[in-house]
Amino acid sequence: MPKLSSTLFHTKPSRSLSSSSSNNLQTLLKRGFTPTLNSIIQFLLFLSHTRRFNTVIHFFSQTESNQIKGNSQTRSILTWALLKLHKYEDAEHFMRTQMAKASKLPRNRMWDTLIQGLCINQKDPDKALLVLRDCLRKYGTFPSSFTFCSLIYRFSYKGDMSKAIEVVELMTDEKINYPFNNFVCSSVISGFCKIGKPEIAVEFFENALKSGALQPNIVVYTALVGALCKLGRVSEVCDLVCKMEKEGLAFDVVFYSSWICGYISEGSLMEVFQKKRQMVDKGIRPDTVSYTILVDGFSKLGDVEKAIGFLKKMRKGGLEPSLITYTAIMLGFCKKGKLEEAFAIFKMVEDLGIEVDEFMYATLIHGFCMRGDLDGVFRLLDEMEKKGINPSIVTYNMVINGLCKLGRTAEAEKISEGVSGDTITYSTLLHGYIEEENISGILETKRRLEEAGVFIDVVMCNILIKALFMVGAFEDAYILYKGMPEKGLAANSITYCTMIDGYCKVGRIDEALEIFDEFRRTPLSSVACYNCIINWLCKQGMVDMATEVFIELNQKSLILDDGICKMLLKAIFKQKGATGVLNLVHRVENLRPGMYDVMSNGAISFLCKRGFHESAFEMFAVMRRKGSVATRKTYYSVLEGLIDDGKEWLTLPLLNIFLKEYGLVEPKVSQILAYHMCLKDVNDALCFLEKIKDRPTAITLPISLFKTLMKKGKVLVAYQLFMEAEDSVPVLDAFDYSLMVDGLCKGGYISEALDLCGFAKSKGITLNIIAYNSVINGLCRQGHLVDAFRLFDSLERINLVPSEITYATLIDALRREGFLLDAKQLFESMVLKGFKPNTHVYNSIIDGFCKTGHMEDALKLLCELDMKSLRPDEFTVSIVINGFCQKGDMEGALNFFTEFQRNGTSPDFLGFLYLIRGLCAKGRMEEARSILREMLQSQSVLELVNRVDVELETDSLESLLVSLCEQGSIQEAVTVLNEIASMFFPVRSSSFDCHQSHKLQKPCDSEDPKTVTSKSVTSINADLDIQFSGLKNVEKVAKTCDVIGSRSQFHDFDYYYKQIASLCSIGELQKASQLVKEIVSNLGKN
Repeated sequence: MPKLSSTLFHTKPSRSLSSSSSNNLQTLLKRGFTPTLNSIIQFLLFLSHTRRFNTVIHFFSQTESNQIKGNSQTRSILTWALLKLHKYEDAEHFMRTQMAKASKLPRNRMWDTLIQGLCINQKDPDKALLVLRDCLRKYGTFPSSFTFCSLIYRFSYKGDMSKAIEVVELMTDEKINYPFNNFVCSSVISGFCKIGKPEIAVEFFENALKSGALQPNIVVYTALVGALCKLGRVSEVCDLVCKMEKEGLAFDVVFYSSWICGYISEGSLMEVFQKKRQMVDKGIRPDTVSYTILVDGFSKLGDVEKAIGFLKKMRKGGLEPSLITYTAIMLGFCKKGKLEEAFAIFKMVEDLGIEVDEFMYATLIHGFCMRGDLDGVFRLLDEMEKKGINPSIVTYNMVINGLCKLGRTAEAEKISEGVSGDTITYSTLLHGYIEEENISGILETKRRLEEAGVFIDVVMCNILIKALFMVGAFEDAYILYKGMPEKGLAANSITYCTMIDGYCKVGRIDEALEIFDEFRRTPLSSVACYNCIINWLCKQGMVDMATEVFIELNQKSLILDDGICKMLLKAIFKQKGATGVLNLVHRVENLRPGMYDVMSNGAISFLCKRGFHESAFEMFAVMRRKGSVATRKTYYSVLEGLIDDGKEWLTLPLLNIFLKEYGLVEPKVSQILAYHMCLKDVNDALCFLEKIKDRPTAITLPISLFKTLMKKGKVLVAYQLFMEAEDSVPVLDAFDYSLMVDGLCKGGYISEALDLCGFAKSKGITLNIIAYNSVINGLCRQGHLVDAFRLFDSLERINLVPSEITYATLIDALRREGFLLDAKQLFESMVLKGFKPNTHVYNSIIDGFCKTGHMEDALKLLCELDMKSLRPDEFTVSIVINGFCQKGDMEGALNFFTEFQRNGTSPDFLGFLYLIRGLCAKGRMEEARSILREMLQSQSVLELVNRVDVELETDSLESLLVSLCEQGSIQEAVTVLNEIASMFFPVRSSSFDCHQSHKLQKPCDSEDPKTVTSKSVTSINADLDIQFSGLKNVEKVAKTCDVIGSRSQFHDFDYYYKQIASLCSIGELQKASQLVKEIVSNLGKN
């Protein structure tokens, strides 16, 4: 036998016995006595039986050094001694080199012990598996089933499921064919759950069950329940329980605890309590572990109060909570930000004499990090150090993560330099620098990571790829992605998303599509990857390709994200309009029924928000044909849009369908019906509202209804509805009341406007000056100046300060009615009160002076206008020219015209016309011709002339006027200009004005298509409208709006019609007839 060096055996024997045996053996050999092999065996057996294994090893080395040959029995005794002393490496070496000669040695038991020792005692299952493979392949020995089970358990515990399955396959091989027991099955199921693959765990169980080799016990079923719960299939556990009951299996506290865990994860609290009650009813007493599971579950759900309740029940039942129980409650408090309560639990644990561990400190540290209190974090770390608790990398990672989340990644990196970081450490740092977009930090962390040689997992790879894209290292990112298989890593959906997003952000869409194609060839199913590429394709305007990807996503039966549907709709609408959206929905008509409904309803909502209500209605019709279900929201959107657009021929059939499908149960349905009825017939609407007012759920008409009615010119209907349907009227603010008051005043319903003001006051609403301006303007328009001034004088009593517009309205009314002196006095009063009249207020007074022949006063006021740094406008020039013309002072008119034209201000249409008429009347035709040429070069005049062409479909009047001018036919040109003036400027006679006055009417105030607006002429009504566009800044409105810029106010046909209709409705037929005669008389004078 070759000599074995004693250095092979590292453990020294006990001094007395080893020296004695050694000396005795040496003495016997010197005396010429050679011990027999049998005596040596007996001595070794004695030492082995008395468990003196170190002495066995030492004695065996002495026999070898003295060249005393042993046999298989001596080698067997030595092998067992090595195994008993856990010298597995030495035992393995000896068995591999020497035991081949021991043919009769019971080798199986030794290899069993060696493999189990490596696996269980030394916790090195990888080494144990190498030995197992050699046993089966080289030595032909078959370790026991327990050995196989030990390896399977250890690999499953580590999460190394590929090797666990390899051992299972070896165990069930035909040559060995050990029975497949419950221990193996439960270990494998738990192992797959541990690595986050519960679906494989369930599949493994089902295959084992089908093979007939497994008769599950309570342990296996408990492991299976854990897997089902992780998959969110808690409902299937009930069927499993029925099966177990049929098999006669007894449930235990662990099974119920696992089941309850599943319901906690789903947040089904009622089920949690029911299962706990069911467990108690079955006579199963909850233990510390089961209570801890409940405490932990409720703490994680954020219901730490219930967790405290279970803690109290636990102590009341005689069970002492463990450190884990208290830690779970602390975690619940920390998640809710209640650090003071968490600290109270911490102190209570210390007072109970329970030794606090690192994890409890880590829980508090995590809470402080969540709050952003890093001073508290460092205090806890110091406290841990004083107590001798060494923080592990887990605790440091929490601190590093907290710093990174606060944007203090540089500080986090300094802390990481003092510890041996792991994958999570570097991943957190990289993620922090990515969020901060710190390129140098990313590069430095990457360098440290490479130097540290830390194992890179998929998560780290994904973060590193994102970091490389951020620093512009696209090729390095691609190399890392391609090199993942060499590292034993498989790219997951996040990897592909990161690559696609990275390439798309820098505009390299082709590379992104290549990565996406690689993803499509994998078995991975990820909605995120599809959403990512669709998102970027939409941003790049590649909507057709995005649509194809969307259709493919649907074909894979993946969940379609509502957000990505909206994005696709938005992109297509931007590129192809409403037609493109309709075409998209037609293309995806083969979507899964539920998803088609979502897509169609989303498209309808999208179109309605953008005002394409008819297209939305068309989409709804397609849905009806396909039998799809339109949601209430869809009906609401389309109906409200069609009603607002006034498309009643579409509204009524849709409303009928809506009522048939949903009835009048919901208030929203009744509201829409009432809305529609209000627009059709207010009396029917009032009857309907009266019938449904006693319902438990009352309806409130939207404010938009009243605005729509006023927009349609039905302000009196809005008023009637408001006053008579008080229970269904929404709460209006001062702005809404002011808007309705203004509408009533413009319609000539002053009495109703005043009633509404009183009603608002009774409701505690204080109307502002804007509402009263509307009333004052309305009174002035109807000639009730006395009432207007009474209201003006009462403003102080209700604590309202008149505005510039208030004064402007009254000044213009006085001027129109011929009270020029009063208008001038009010103007002066306005200035004394600190108000600054604008150009249009000056225009009103100047116009009055000009028309009464007081040109000196007019020109004086014009100079004052200039001194106030106010710029005269087209209207100012026109009224002064008209004043000169009325006096026959054509030189003055021409000089004034020339002066202001030189300054860049020309008259408006009528200003030119006044001047041309005046020159013609004096026989100064060439000068009139020159002014006509100037007139035909004015942009505002040409716009007005061209509008006549469009509205009357005539040949070019501009060309005609130019031709007449060149021919010298000035009188004919004046005739044409007079016709144009009569079309656009309605006229009336006044007691003081025998000349034409003009005012450009607002389109909404007249049904006459020839009525126009002009930049040069602005009415008081227009100024009041401006008020409502900015109620919050009345002073700004007063400075910027055009107050008195119009000539005399002339009522249009709309106004006279309302007056006549009003008189007829109250039986005043004589007055109505008289008003008609006056209208005809005035028209005849024109």
